[in-house]
Amino acid sequence: MTEIDTPAPGVRSVRADNPGPMTLDGTRTYLVGSREAVLLDPGPGDDGAGERWRELAGDAAVETVALTHAHPDHAGGALRAAELFGARLAATGETLRSLSATGRSLHDGMELPVDGGETSLRAVETPGHSADHLCYLRPSDGVLFTGDLVLGEGSSLVGHPEGSVSDALSSLERLLALEPSLLLPGHGPDVTRAAQRLTEYRDHRRDRTRQVRGALEAGARSVEGIRERVYGDEVPPGLGWAADATVRAHLVHLEELGEELPELRGR
Repeated sequence: MTEIDTPAPGVRSVRADNPGPMTLDGTRTYLVGSREAVLLDPGPGDDGAGERWRELAGDAAVETVALTHAHPDHAGGALRAAELFGARLAATGETLRSLSATGRSLHDGMELPVDGGETSLRAVETPGHSADHLCYLRPSDGVLFTGDLVLGEGSSLVGHPEGSVSDALSSLERLLALEPSLLLPGHGPDVTRAAQRLTEYRDHRRDRTRQVRGALEAGARSVEGIRERVYGDEVPPGLGWAADATVRAHLVHLEELGEELPELRGR
């Protein structure tokens, strides 16, 4: 039996069985609406996905399968879910192209109707974790679905070349300006203190930039050297690549700020 949660009125969620250091306790899929619904981020298309989606949908008619971005832990089952429900896909054009899929290409401010238009989900362009990333706001009550830009716990990966620190900071400021009431992330628990969490994420990125700058000022001249100074022994086994990608993203951010960097080995 699939365990289904109700994190907000008119929202049901289920968690895929894909836990890991990058996915935390698994990818969350959301159903928004009780009659004409949107299925948000179906997750990986594993063997149990179809049953999981059917139980999540219940008696609702899934009209749209919407995606935050193209990463397979969120969108791997998108084509299969759309076929199962006879629904259309909705995502950025870049996400659709990445999946070799057709569907509604979303831009900032476009809305997906829910329950015959009684409410809606508004697309919010939020690059940072990836260039194609969208969050979705339910304007009626400020519920914000954050995908991988903001997780329920820990920090999200912003790694070069796919991610951009400059974009992530801008996206976080955009979300803060929306004054959401609740964050529903792609991984990890719901976040009721939305403004606090968004501010923590913004400040974390700024702090990491200062740490990378400080490592350079202390004489580090390679990505590995910067990583060792910034992270020390905090990097879990097997995740050195993620720390290195993060360092590279912050180096690009420093250049975008107009700072002249020394020549680095292994960049």
